[in-house]
Amino acid sequence: MRKIFSLLIPALILFSCSGSQQRIRKQVLDIATDYALGNLTDGNRKVLENGLITFSSEQKTYIIDTSRIFIGPIDQDSLSDAIISVFPFENNYEVTTEHLISINNNGRLMLVRALESDMRIISIENGIITAEIPEHARNSPLFNCPSCWEVVKYRFINGELVRTE
Repeated sequence: MRKIFSLLIPALILFSCSGSQQRIRKQVLDIATDYALGNLTDGNRKVLENGLITFSSEQKTYIIDTSRIFIGPIDQDSLSDAIISVFPFENNYEVTTEHLISINNNGRLMLVRALESDMRIISIENGIITAEIPEHARNSPLFNCPSCWEVVKYRFINGELVRTE
């Protein structure tokens, strides 16, 4: 009997956590969808074979990569918040990356900030957002240089990302 409980309890915890993660991922995708469609006139949705979701109009396209959802506590509480990166294109050129920061408010994620930045989110752990930032501007020939990216850590304080050491 003890063996059954010792196997059952971790399994229940694992399934409840993965169910919670799935619920958060769905909420984040809903937020990103609303954001993209809100910035387009007559946007069309298409799901590609590789899992990317595109929303496009004549002049602008948003690409949502479902693998770029990061979940973890961002603000001062211990609830799971999330960041998703969306990629806007105008006339087939990427403008910049937009990071949608959503904070958990009583079990429901709410978009609190859309941040335009060329950074790449790596992880969220214990209120620390780890990201890579380019050392060169987007219009520099060295922008895509693989060794020209710096790893930095941020905290989300009063609606702003504040760099920490």
